[in-house]
This record gives sequence, C-alpha cells and structure tokens, in this order.
Amino acid sequence: MRVSVNWLKELVEFDFSPEALADALTMAGFEVEDIEDRQSWADGVVVGRVLAREPHPDAEKLSVCTVDIGAAENSTIVCGAANVGADMCVPVATVGSYLPKVDLKIKPRELRGVPSAGMICSLSELGLAKDSEGIYIFDEAGFDRGDIAAGQDVRPLLGLNDFVLDVTSTANRADALSMVGIAREIAAITGNPLKLPVSDTAAGQERQTKVGA
Repeated sequence: MRVSVNWLKELVEFDFSPEALADALTMAGFEVEDIEDRQSWADGVVVGRVLAREPHPDAEKLSVCTVDIGAAENSTIVCGAANVGADMCVPVATVGSYLPKVDLKIKPRELRGVPSAGMICSLSELGLAKDSEGIYIFDEAGFDRGDIAAGQDVRPLLGLNDFVLDVTSTANRADALSMVGIAREIAAITGNPLKLPVSDTAAGQERQTKVGA
C-alpha cells in the first residue's frame, strides 16, 4: 500500500526522515519497495495570477498571457490551453525549473515569434493526473481571502509537500493494510501515542450519551 508521510504524522508523532521511516518499517517486518519524493514534482512551480490574456498574433490556438508570479516584473507566457483566461490563479513552472513527470526543463523560448518565459501547468504535467484537458485553476476565493498569493510555492496547496512510501506487508499482517495500521506500528516503535481519527458518527453518539446522562 502507499503511505503518505504527512498523513501518517497526523496519526502519530515521529521525527524520522522518509529513509529512516522506511528502515524502521523494514526492521518491523515490512518491505518498502519505493520512496516517492513528491516535492521534486513541482520544484520551482509557483502560483501565478493571469493579469491579461490576448490571442497569439500568429497562432489561432495559442494565447499570450501576462502573469504575475510575485517577481519584480510580470512574465509573458504563451499558453496553448483553451481554458486560460484573465484573473485566474494558476500553477506556473518558472524558468529554470524541471518537471520530472514530463521530463521537461523550463527555458525562455519563442513560440511563433512571441517570447515566452515559463509554463502554465496542468495537473498531468505535475504528476497529479494521468490526463488533463486544460491547465489547473486555483479557487479564486482563496486569492481573495489571502490564502494564496502570486509567487507562492504550489506544493503545499496541491499536496506535493510530501513523501509517499510503497509498503508491502506479509499475509499474516492484515492489520497493517491501512494508514491506521501503519501508524499503530510506528506508535509501537516510538512509544508515542496513537491519535485515531474520530468519525462524525462516533462524535454524535458521544454527544447523545452525554445529553442522556
């Protein structure tokens, strides 16, 4: 099963690195087949706010976008997505960044005579979807509330500030085929308490019991 380190930390406290966590689970009888560093999928990708979108003068399916990426100057980015528009908040791979899921290094370039510095990304280009029909668009309300801002690292917003372990358990360890099961194992290793999630149903029953009492 695939184990999110961030999610695991919500269930039990530990200060293991992903590698040390894999070693601890291996010593407990599990097999860790892979450690997936999701942080690398979007290193250098930031929130951009599209200030203006104009049709490309020499390509019907391309748009020329002026994008605020939190830098001293706005960026001009040529985009081929049909769903791009002004006042959108989007993930932007900045010049110099590398997108490993599509094996693409972002460089300044010219597209049909128009300079372009950066790339507005879809979820598939960030490794979060197999296919994408267009670019990803952040909730505009988040920008209005100040939850997101131009130039902000997109990884915490997209759940990419995480490591994922591919863990295999033996046939006699069906108890470990869940996040809670793995967290219980880490709690036993570290001696730290397990913090089980409380379901809405359980919370409601507890309130009814107190009222009845």
